[in-house]
Amino acid sequence: MDRRLLFMAILVGGVVGFGLADYALTSAGYGTAGMVVWGGGYLATMFVVWYGWVRHLDMTGI
Repeated sequence: MDRRLLFMAILVGGVVGFGLADYALTSAGYGTAGMVVWGGGYLATMFVVWYGWVRHLDMTGI
């Protein structure tokens, strides 16, 4: 799989997937659990993106 496609799938799937889980839990009356699931999932998605792509970049400015 192309790395760009994998990057977009992880980013979109993580944000949208956990957003839908938050919506479902909140609709069922579990607002706090939905908020924790969305926040934790969002942070996990950002960690995977950082670990897989951003960490390897050389950001020295020169």
